[in-house]
Amino acid sequence: MAIQINTTPAILGHNIIKPQVSIEQPKAQVEGSISFAQVRVEATLPKVTIDQDQAFNESGLKNVRAFSDDNVSFAQQKMHESVGRIASQGDDLSDIQNGGNPIADQGFYNAYDQFYHEFGMVTMPRSGAQIDVIEGTLDISVQEGQITGEVIAQKPIINYQPGRIEKYMEQYSSISFKYLGEKVDMKV
Repeated sequence: MAIQINTTPAILGHNIIKPQVSIEQPKAQVEGSISFAQVRVEATLPKVTIDQDQAFNESGLKNVRAFSDDNVSFAQQKMHESVGRIASQGDDLSDIQNGGNPIADQGFYNAYDQFYHEFGMVTMPRSGAQIDVIEGTLDISVQEGQITGEVIAQKPIINYQPGRIEKYMEQYSSISFKYLGEKVDMKV
């Protein structure tokens, strides 16, 4: 008599779902304003004045005013000289008793000697030009710029799905018995 025993082992199955993490970082927001720097420049240019009137006057190239002023002073000088000459000649005539011939002397002087002149030609000026310099100015003012701002940080967005293991039975265990041999009737 023989007994056949068959066993089937249990087989566990499992399905693994991995955990998942996603992180998203939104950009920070900046709020603020900018005022640009400003530069203001004010300049007064230098000036140079050159006065050559005196040099031209000495060269004989007088302007109308200088020519008129010279003629007025020359006329006044000649007027004073002639008043002095006339007064001196009158005094000579009043002293005629002292001898000599004042009338003939005065006639010769009035006709010839008073007109004798020595001329001097000057073509090169003796004075230089008068140069005046007025310095320029430079005024610079700077207004600084400003940057005002606030940074608003954003929190990260995190999605997390935990992992899990799903378990299941692929095959259940079993035992089967089988009797091999003659059939026995049992009567009780």
